[in-house]
Amino acid sequence: MNHFKSHVPKLYLVFMIFLIPFQVSAQSNLSDAGTMNLSLSEAMNMALDQNFNLEQAGFDVDKTHAQYRQTNAVFLPQLSFEYNAISTDDPLNVFGFKLKQEVVSQQDFNPALLNDPDDYENYSAKFEVRQPLFNPDMIMQRSAVKSKLNSANEQLDGTRNYIRFQVRQQYYNLVLHLGQLEVLETALETAGEHRRQAQNYFDQGMISREDYLAAKVYELDMESRVLQTENDIEKVQEQLALMLGLEGSVAIRPTEDLEFVPTPQIPVDLSDFALNNAQTRAIDYQVSAAQKMVKSAGFSFLPSVNLFGSYEFNDNEFANFDASSYMIGANLRWNIFSGFSKAGKVMEAKADYRKAKSMQEQHLFQQENRVREAVRSLNHATKEIDLTEESINQSTQNVEIRSNRYEEGMERTTDLLEAETKLAEAKLKNVMALYKYNMSIAALEMLLEEDFNN
Repeated sequence: MNHFKSHVPKLYLVFMIFLIPFQVSAQSNLSDAGTMNLSLSEAMNMALDQNFNLEQAGFDVDKTHAQYRQTNAVFLPQLSFEYNAISTDDPLNVFGFKLKQEVVSQQDFNPALLNDPDDYENYSAKFEVRQPLFNPDMIMQRSAVKSKLNSANEQLDGTRNYIRFQVRQQYYNLVLHLGQLEVLETALETAGEHRRQAQNYFDQGMISREDYLAAKVYELDMESRVLQTENDIEKVQEQLALMLGLEGSVAIRPTEDLEFVPTPQIPVDLSDFALNNAQTRAIDYQVSAAQKMVKSAGFSFLPSVNLFGSYEFNDNEFANFDASSYMIGANLRWNIFSGFSKAGKVMEAKADYRKAKSMQEQHLFQQENRVREAVRSLNHATKEIDLTEESINQSTQNVEIRSNRYEEGMERTTDLLEAETKLAEAKLKNVMALYKYNMSIAALEMLLEEDFNN
């Protein structure tokens, strides 16, 4: 027994040694589980598979397709079956049921029985067929629903394009904030060095307290901006995660940077160009549907012609089918006057059509303005990139000169901090210009449905 106890600590130690790698692996997976490294293309593909708005747009297409399928009733027959069990002492119905059951006898014509019959049962099974033949208003409504279905499909494509644009926007926005954070962290590190150096100079009596406080305030300002940027990064990560159909706790880390890739000449004549993207085509189909609904409302004044037929079994016992009969015919119905309800529907359809035309014109103007705005932003961002790069070069040289003069006691602390601030601002402007440049290209690709990078 004591021998066994002496081996327990050794076995426990061996077990823990083998368990350590698994614990380390589990901890590393747990730490990596909250972070997802994604390229832009991977983020787009994930959004197209998991985005909630895109999923809901697909359901809208399914709904419209179901509505179009319902309009098959304009051409296809309708078949129904019904079974009735009736007990009555109504004189007219009793005699009629006996006729249907083919059991009328001479005794049934006795006036006493005709006027006051006993309770009588009738069990009937009936098959009925209705075949639409000519319903011009319904045929035109079917055509209108077909246009709505085409519009829904185009809206789905437009939603895909817009989701791609939104993913690029949030992805670039995240890269922008990460770039800004890198600039600010470098500036914060430099500010800390200047503050420590200024404190040494202040302790030695080489600079005034005002210069020392300026260096300290500059460091605090950089620290505050770093904290604000980190908070902005978390917000953008949550928004991007939601767009990708992920939980907000997942931290997305982009694997691509904002780059200046010269694009070929964009084939857009700002004086005259025609837009033909998915959103524009969707609205065109909506206008077409509204126009067809006007025609449908007008066709409701025409008569409709339908065929019908039925086959019926009647018996006085349940589940018996001794007597049978059939009926076929055609029905022409013409509502000559309906209290101005049809005229009101025509007016309503015309108002919807005019509204759709107005929305089409408004949408076209808005899209054209967005194209012009994107082109102007692209040109401005291109120039801004060149200017900020030149500003960074000059600011870097200015900081180097002033740092050397400051170390020799020939430069004030405030002048050096001002130069450092200008350098940081130039770098931030450069990152922002790269963001605007890439987003302008993304907007044009969405609006014109072209890939300028390829």
